[in-house]
Amino acid sequence: MAMVQTHKVDIGGLLAGSGQRILVDDVVALEPFEGLDFPRPASVHLEVRSADRWLEISGEVETEVHGECDACLDDVTREMRVDIDERIDPSVAREDDPFGEGNVVTGNRLDVADLVQQVLLSALPLGLRCKDDCAGMCGTCGTNFNTGGCSCIIGDDRG
Repeated sequence: MAMVQTHKVDIGGLLAGSGQRILVDDVVALEPFEGLDFPRPASVHLEVRSADRWLEISGEVETEVHGECDACLDDVTREMRVDIDERIDPSVAREDDPFGEGNVVTGNRLDVADLVQQVLLSALPLGLRCKDDCAGMCGTCGTNFNTGGCSCIIGDDRG
């Protein structure tokens, strides 16, 4: 049976107005999402502060995303780095608004894994590409135009 890490950070002191900040260095394994997977856990570096009644979370998440290129269907793994700059109202509980941005806070706990998952999924490209200038593939014979042309007249719309 695999050990499950919860990645919960106690923010009770911040919410009580201590004026401190919490630095979070964590590693979070991510679940596959719509045909994409994450070959290595995300590396997370955050600073959490309290400002007025808000929780301010800044930092970055780095990982790799793996899947099929949308244009040529080749296997592709790309680095992914996302800056985090969130302001969350910790008084809105997960139970009150399960789909809101504040659903990463439950009581005095910040769920780092939930936050990372949400931030990465919202930053995923609409179409994963093996490279920015991928030439795609022939719709008739399936030839990958990145590696050469084909003899199809129909389907090779590149002229």
